[in-house]
Amino acid sequence: MEDTQLIALYYKEHDPMKRKMFLDQSIAAGEDTEGNAIRKELWDIRYSAVSETGDGRADGYLGLWMSLEYNRDAGRRFFGMKSAKKEIGKHLEKLKFREFQQGDALRQELLYKECCHMVKTYMELCEKDKNYNTIICGIVPIGEKGAKNKLQIDIYETAVQLPVNLDMQEELGIITRAAREAYEKHFPGEGGLDAKTGK
Repeated sequence: MEDTQLIALYYKEHDPMKRKMFLDQSIAAGEDTEGNAIRKELWDIRYSAVSETGDGRADGYLGLWMSLEYNRDAGRRFFGMKSAKKEIGKHLEKLKFREFQQGDALRQELLYKECCHMVKTYMELCEKDKNYNTIICGIVPIGEKGAKNKLQIDIYETAVQLPVNLDMQEELGIITRAAREAYEKHFPGEGGLDAKTGK
């Protein structure tokens, strides 16, 4: 089923409360009743915590992504793999990933779309972050091509390589697929996430 205009805006928006506004408008308009009930459930789970600043909602999916990123070098740390799997597993449990992955086709599809949104959000935040796109203590810019290569390697190692390293392909496979799709949509015609990584 094609997304309505409001739902398309919902998946483009990063701000939790603006996303909720578009979703509420779609619900009020009587659009996709079954799908919107699941989207509302996913929204409630994803943004259940208040942000550290106390003026908004924390993004549980970005919290999961940060946990994945932090644990990329888990194999090099003493007891690293075991603690990484435990930490990531806690995030997945809190976000009810297994429950949605074991649900019907629509629940699986909408979880997947939320994962694509997570990766898209992360990429766009990185592109806007001056510290991410610089070297030497955040002073010297690395240029557009260098920034794109850095982002590609970052996402590949986090979403593709880490699940293999931790033997968590089953649990994290949905994020791997979402990362590939989100990257290809963000950088169309450039060969995808695996290009130039040498994998």
